[in-house]
Amino acid sequence: MQGCLAIQGGWVVAWGDGGHQVLDGGTVVMEGNRIIFVGFPDDPGCPQAEKVIDARGKLISPGLINLHCIANLDLQILRMDKDVSEGSAYQSCSYLMDSTAPHIFSDADFRASAEFSVAALLKGGSTSFCAVTTGATKRWEDPVEEPYALVEASERMGARGWVSHLYREGCECTDIDGVRRTAWDRSKAEAGLDHAIDLIKQIQKMDNSRLNGFLFPSRTDRCSDDILKETIRQSKLLGVHVRSHFSEYLSEYHEFKSKVENKERTMVEWLSDIGFLGPQVCLTHAVYIAGHSATGAPAGEDLAILARSGTSVGHCPVVFARGGTAMESFSRYVEAGVNVGLGTDTFPPDLVEEMRIGALINKVVDRKRSAGTVREFYNAATIGGAKALGRDDLGRLAAGCTADISIFNLPELEAGPIDDPMRTFVHFCHGWDCDMVIVDGNVVVEDGSVVGVDEEDLAFRAQQSWGNYRTGIAGRDQAGRSVDELFPPAFPIVRQ
Repeated sequence: MQGCLAIQGGWVVAWGDGGHQVLDGGTVVMEGNRIIFVGFPDDPGCPQAEKVIDARGKLISPGLINLHCIANLDLQILRMDKDVSEGSAYQSCSYLMDSTAPHIFSDADFRASAEFSVAALLKGGSTSFCAVTTGATKRWEDPVEEPYALVEASERMGARGWVSHLYREGCECTDIDGVRRTAWDRSKAEAGLDHAIDLIKQIQKMDNSRLNGFLFPSRTDRCSDDILKETIRQSKLLGVHVRSHFSEYLSEYHEFKSKVENKERTMVEWLSDIGFLGPQVCLTHAVYIAGHSATGAPAGEDLAILARSGTSVGHCPVVFARGGTAMESFSRYVEAGVNVGLGTDTFPPDLVEEMRIGALINKVVDRKRSAGTVREFYNAATIGGAKALGRDDLGRLAAGCTADISIFNLPELEAGPIDDPMRTFVHFCHGWDCDMVIVDGNVVVEDGSVVGVDEEDLAFRAQQSWGNYRTGIAGRDQAGRSVDELFPPAFPIVRQ
């Protein structure tokens, strides 16, 4: 059959009998952007391929789905090992109120940041990703040009991306006395929502099936009921999904419960009351819900409500582990019937690391070796993300599915003898073991490098932009501290 490409000889994570199964020495045959056969090469029904990729010693996986990634140069690495307050503001109140003050990044910085982020996502095996950018150094919404830079980078590199424009009513800032405050402005949130709608309409006009928009009120607790309700209404009109940071901080939980109207209800019940739950909604994090030990509240019906409503949860274990906290627990959510996907809310955008660290944290939290299984976490990184996005053609390798495929080396010397390739992959490998990535039938990463990208030049430009970012943050510090005072290195760095 002309035009067919076969990938064979390795371990194929095939979809069959309602779940993933591993075919040792299997093959995947694709034509155009569709998978037309998954099985063994000696099967009489296996099509004759024009080209064969030898994948012996490799794991042929459905493309990983990154349900929540920070798609900009990541501020989180400045917080490593640092005792900071939850949701700390990295901008002064005077900057926030000065509408003429420019953002830290120039247009060139936005482009470098976007290109670097998309390239890193692809290199780690994420064929689909939902991109958001940090709000810590912004006013009430994204600079308009930032998400468009992500759209351009995704289109140029052949990635499958869902892109958003952040908006909110409450914006964090630090005053001259070093006190963190929240400035509220309904009109700013409404303007941000308008920009978000404009972005989605522009993406839809591009007629590129790989690119999509979504609505992102960045934190539910920094949006009024009216803004959240309008978001849901607009999502239905536009046919897009919605996500928001939810129950991310313990302080968020306590602030919610301090209000008289919330004494007898949970945060999940609040969202249910206002209609901000459903199959088109993904709550990112959802850590401090009723039943988490830090809240002191009984479990109640929170997980059952999420499961019944079809609401998804985006779990990002690494960034929480760096802050000394954890979901309690991933397995408990899954067992309750909640659809959970995985994301990388920090750098590096390595979903393999998220699976491994998430599984280990889960075992510690539940104090059970049998908790946080490879099956649970791999499902979250594939079919869990696909379900959250409403795409049953992604996250699995089966005839008729879209040809989004990630191929990983399983290095025997580094990872040890292979017993179960899935256990080896999740517990002993990394995103940088990704050898090839195919999106929509097109090879976008080959031999571990992004096709058509000068990675050395991109890394250089990203490093320059990172320097601008650090310096810009320090320039807004009310106390006038230097970069190294604000973000001291692990050991003194002596520069010539």
